[in-house]
Amino acid sequence: MIKGSNKYEKLGELVQGLYSLESFADRLKVKKTKAVYILYRLRKLGLVKTYYEAEKKRIYNISLRNKQKGISYTDKINEAIRNPAIKVMSSDSYYVHGRMPSYEEALLYAIKQRDVRYTIVSLALFRKISDWNYLYRLAKKEDLIREVCALYEIARKIVRKVRRMPKRFLNQAKKIKRKDFHYIVAHISSDDFKDIEKKWRVYIPLNYSDLEEYRR
Repeated sequence: MIKGSNKYEKLGELVQGLYSLESFADRLKVKKTKAVYILYRLRKLGLVKTYYEAEKKRIYNISLRNKQKGISYTDKINEAIRNPAIKVMSSDSYYVHGRMPSYEEALLYAIKQRDVRYTIVSLALFRKISDWNYLYRLAKKEDLIREVCALYEIARKIVRKVRRMPKRFLNQAKKIKRKDFHYIVAHISSDDFKDIEKKWRVYIPLNYSDLEEYRR
């Protein structure tokens, strides 16, 4: 362990990352009771955020970025998710300062991660979309309109209380011509959503089996 009056700040710099209580204790080679106390001290310094996995298992995100007065897109995504088992964790999340990021921005952020886990949680964000015009502008800028439409159709099948996409958004999206298929996650396509893939010319990195947590 590091000695000195600011030893916990120095320790926080050295142990940045994601941990369970067990892995954190193992990282420091201390007993769990000592690890709990150290996490308490790090939290007092603003270095720790806690997330929950399945069965309410705690995961600790230790990062100097947690001291910043801002909210990450990952935090915004997790706001929209009721089931702890679906929430995502990131030790390298982009922070927004001086304003609250929108769910529309969080949705595009999730898609742009090109990651299966983020694609799964993106479906829950469709419950929170209220400014479809803003979402369309963001998606058009990133060339992700068809990805948004494809994932929306899956969300309507899987997630409860997803609002209907405005006809204007849908009609504008249909006018976009795309010859080649796009991957959301490289080299992964679906066995269960072939009709949606064909309609929007987007490979979906999900099957029904990946979405079982939404049914709980």
